[in-house]
Amino acid sequence: MSFAKDISSSNDITQITTAFDQLNLIDFQNPEDIYWLGYCYEHGIEVEKDEDKAFIHYQKSANMNNSNGIYQVGYCYHLGIGVETNRQEAFLHYQKSAEAGNSMGIFKTAICYFYGIGVEKDEAKFYEWIEKELV
Repeated sequence: MSFAKDISSSNDITQITTAFDQLNLIDFQNPEDIYWLGYCYEHGIEVEKDEDKAFIHYQKSANMNNSNGIYQVGYCYHLGIGVETNRQEAFLHYQKSAEAGNSMGIFKTAICYFYGIGVEKDEAKFYEWIEKELV
């Protein structure tokens, strides 16, 4: 049931941020927890919104090879969330997350090739990545 799944995700975020509030420091060792803490900072969920802290947590998660963290670092570079906009870095992170099997990373890598975002425009590579997304 979708509703139950959404409640579970919300509870997970609340548990992470509650733990953060209780510790008042970043002591998470799980890259997925670190990723979600970054998400909380980006959107101001149970913590004050802080895009710089969001980027730091996404980067820490990415450094631990979390494909969601890697993707989100690319997203931050693409839109300038907590970091200067850098389309080349965005592409590199999208591609790295795609190579790790992240579906959003695959899609964004294809889009970057189609529009030439951070990489030379290449329609053949666009179709190559889109095919991976459809599999």
